Amino acid sequence: MFKASLGKSVKIITFIFVGLFLLIGIVLMGLFIVSLFEEPFNRKSIMLPIVTFGILGLLYWIYAGRTIGYEISNEGVKIVKGNDFELIKKDTILEVKNIEYNDLRFSIRTFGNGGLFGYSGSFRNKKFDDMTWFLTRKDTLVMIVTEKQKFVLSPDDRELFITKASELIK
Repeated sequence: MFKASLGKSVKIITFIFVGLFLLIGIVLMGLFIVSLFEEPFNRKSIMLPIVTFGILGLLYWIYAGRTIGYEISNEGVKIVKGNDFELIKKDTILEVKNIEYNDLRFSIRTFGNGGLFGYSGSFRNKKFDDMTWFLTRKDTLVMIVTEKQKFVLSPDDRELFITKASELIK
């Protein structure tokens, strides 16, 4: 398996947002505990733990869908996620190529995650049009072009990944 370690910007964004979500959760639970001792009990306070668990559930959902790595098998290229995987079938792959971060600058996220545990989802820019990203870093980018889609990945060992994936489609 080709690992997908977190880059510097992803680590910073993840640290800030996880810390912020946890701080919000602690404050909301603290406010709820304080409201338990008030007379009469304000029924609206019951929303505080519900919102807290919603925030923590959202954080877990994003964590469970994070990109862990990539596998090249006889079936194609698998994007290994926390609890799942996505397969790019070998017979649909047209090209595997090296790209640079400058090629992705000014991309617009149309749906997805922009930095918390990685970049994933649908993105668009003028150079490549619509793309699906499964990135954890910005310095080892690979694009897999299929008949219908473009996938952008970030394996730690980019050159070996491109070599193995190119051998797969030949």
